[in-house]
Amino acid sequence: MFFLAGKVERRPEKKSITVSKTSADGDPHFVVEFPLSKLTVCFNINGEPGHILRLVSDHKHSGVTVNGKLIGAPAPPGSHKKQRTYFSTITIVVDHPKRAYIEVTPKKVILDGRDRMVLPCHSTMAVDSGVLSVSIVGKSNVTVTVGGNIVFVILLHQYKNPATYQRDHLGFYIGNSKGLSNQCHGLLGQFLYEEVGLAELPAEADSKPSPVLKVKERSVPVVKKNRRIFSGTQTVDCWFARNNAAKLIDGQYEDYLMSHMFDTGAWPNGTNAA
Repeated sequence: MFFLAGKVERRPEKKSITVSKTSADGDPHFVVEFPLSKLTVCFNINGEPGHILRLVSDHKHSGVTVNGKLIGAPAPPGSHKKQRTYFSTITIVVDHPKRAYIEVTPKKVILDGRDRMVLPCHSTMAVDSGVLSVSIVGKSNVTVTVGGNIVFVILLHQYKNPATYQRDHLGFYIGNSKGLSNQCHGLLGQFLYEEVGLAELPAEADSKPSPVLKVKERSVPVVKKNRRIFSGTQTVDCWFARNNAAKLIDGQYEDYLMSHMFDTGAWPNGTNAA
């Protein structure tokens, strides 16, 4: 292994980042931005510690797969939940033009391309391995670029003196998806090339009309909510789909559970199947 072959640069970088709102952050809260429809949709995934979720799946086309592993934490006092879950590890696997991967935790980044490097998250540096490049802003974020036109941003949430219900964790944001194909899938990937519509079910008796989203010929009941994103620096209004995004996502939550962090298996029920 020759560490310098990866071209490591250390340089100061601004902490501000401009990326899409399409993300999975917090415990975890999913946000999907539909620019063409001028709508933002959100949902929660109530997984279990140790579950590995498929976030982006485009293995057959761009060769990109993104998986995230959940870690558990007790719910804070007064919460209606028994526990919360966060992303403790995110892997980005690339198979074209050759296999490479990046594994990110709140403390370190493992880059396996031309060479295998272990980079600390407390330092600011940039590394280009050919297939993948990574830019770390110490204790803030990790930007991963694939092939020059696919960009993912991973926020580093770290606590100096964590409470019992706090865990160091990650937030995942899609910065640029232009290099991903329209066959892309995953909890976030399936929406990249979709449009949604908003309608209302007629009111019954004294009740108000009920908003529904029209997604892939499905009708999804929603309510208006807001979410804090980018480490709480922004608030986004969104239409919230309940019950682990039932009817919003293709299939069921269990369809997005992977066997290991480097699992690149295709969507089992066909692309964008209802």
